Amino acid sequence: MFERQRESSILDERTAVVRPLVVLMVVISIVAQVLGAALLPRTGGLTQPGYTAACALCYVVGIGLLARVVHAGVELGIVIPILAATIPLASIAVGVFVYGESAAPLKLALLVVACAAVGVAASLK
Repeated sequence: MFERQRESSILDERTAVVRPLVVLMVVISIVAQVLGAALLPRTGGLTQPGYTAACALCYVVGIGLLARVVHAGVELGIVIPILAATIPLASIAVGVFVYGESAAPLKLALLVVACAAVGVAASLK
């Protein structure tokens, strides 16, 4: 049931090249989830139907593409840490530049270090 298809992995083992479609799906998933997070304040606590629908659609697209990436053979231990590092950092940037949230240097430094630690931990075998 949980058997993965090796020939569909992110790496083409014959050429050791990253499959561009899988990378594109990861990038679009990240963008969709960051856009969904950016729309959250506009939903008015899910009381504004248009923004709520747009927000939900962004998350459905983001998670749907993530499911396709995993189905293509990318290990969860690789893709989840990538998302765990990029989505929060991009969401912080949206908060600062779009919504004018505070950006104390210590706060930003700690968040960047935490995301880097997730990335390093994911790369360990």
